[in-house]
Amino acid sequence: MLQYILYALLVTSVLTYSFFNLRIFKTPLTKTSIALVIAHPDDEVMFFGPTLAELTRPEHGNIVRVLCMSSGNHDGIGETRKKELVASCRAFGIRESHVTVLERDDLKDGPKELWDPSLVGDQMNLFAKKHNVETLITFDEKGVSGHTNHIACYVGLTYFIQTFKAKTPVKSCYVLKSIPLLRKYSSIIDLPITMLFTEALMPMISQYMGFGSASAALSLPEGSSPQAIHRQKLRPLELLFVSSPSGIVQAKGAMQKHESQMVWFRKLYVIFSRYMSINELRRV
Repeated sequence: MLQYILYALLVTSVLTYSFFNLRIFKTPLTKTSIALVIAHPDDEVMFFGPTLAELTRPEHGNIVRVLCMSSGNHDGIGETRKKELVASCRAFGIRESHVTVLERDDLKDGPKELWDPSLVGDQMNLFAKKHNVETLITFDEKGVSGHTNHIACYVGLTYFIQTFKAKTPVKSCYVLKSIPLLRKYSSIIDLPITMLFTEALMPMISQYMGFGSASAALSLPEGSSPQAIHRQKLRPLELLFVSSPSGIVQAKGAMQKHESQMVWFRKLYVIFSRYMSINELRRV
C-alpha cells in the first residue's frame, strides 16, 4: 500500500510541476527594486535559488541586489567566499556592483555569534535608503536551518519594520517559510503539499481567471501614472516560486561557484533539497 501512495505522490508531483511551469502564473513583483538579505555567502542559492531565478528574469524588469551580513569567515576563508558569492550572483544575472558584503566585528559568522537586532535592522535601513529598495526578502523566524545568524536576519527585519520602514522606500517585506525536515529534503515531491496549503495560489488564480491582478491597487488620484500605481500596489500575503528545469540548472550552476563549500553533504543537499526548486515567501 505504501509503495502505491509514494508512486501516486511522485506522479502527482511531476504533473503539478509540469503544469506550474507552463508559466500561466506570473509573479506580481515586477519593475521594482528588490534586496535579498542573507547571512552568509551561499545562502542566496542554497535557500533562495528559485526566488532569484524568477525575480531576475529580464522580462520582469526588476533590479535585484544582495546584502550579505557577513563574509562567512568562520573558517578563515572570508575573502574566498566573497568572490564565490559574486560569481554565484553573476550566474543569476546580478552584477557585482549589486552585491554588498558587510565585514564588521559585531557581525561575525558563527552559530554562537549573537547579532544585535538593532544593528542588523540599521544596516537594512541604510541599504534600503541608499539603493531605493521597495521590497526586502530574508529568512523567517526559524531561519530554515535554525542557524543563529539566519534567525538574526529575521529579528533584524522586525526591528527595521518597527523602527525605520515608514521612513524608507520599502513597501513590502517577505520572509522565506521554513518547513519540517522531511519536506525539506523531498525536492519537487513537496510541491503538491505546498500548493495544497499555501495562500499564494489564490492571487495567482485570481490573476489567471481575469478577476484582477495578483495585487490590488490602492485608491489613487485620477490620472496617476502607471509607475505610481505600481508602487502603490498591495503585495500578496504569500508568494510561491517554482523553478523551471532551466531555473534548477541555473541554481545548481550557481551553487557550483561556491567551491569552498561543496563538501559531500552539500552535494546531497543540492540533489534533494526542496529549496533548490521551491520557495514560499510570507509577507510580514
